[in-house]
Amino acid sequence: MLMLSSTVSIKHEEENYMLFDNSNGNIYKINEVSHKILSLCDGENSNENIILSLTNEFDVAKADVKKDFNDLIKILLNKQYIYDNDN
Repeated sequence: MLMLSSTVSIKHEEENYMLFDNSNGNIYKINEVSHKILSLCDGENSNENIILSLTNEFDVAKADVKKDFNDLIKILLNKQYIYDNDN
């Protein structure tokens, strides 16, 4: 299951969603869906549970959510902002 790296943190203030890379001080503005995905990367939720949660919350087709989820997860894993604790 996916976990947020200890080198990053996420924050939501009013209408702004941010990812902080604590290792280099960079701050990235992210959208609400990315924030939701990152907040669910807690080692408790399976990928399928995250996709279902997004599908229900944002009223989007599961196939669309799954594609966008997989695309984002690849980027986040590559940047080491999240990791798979099953490996």
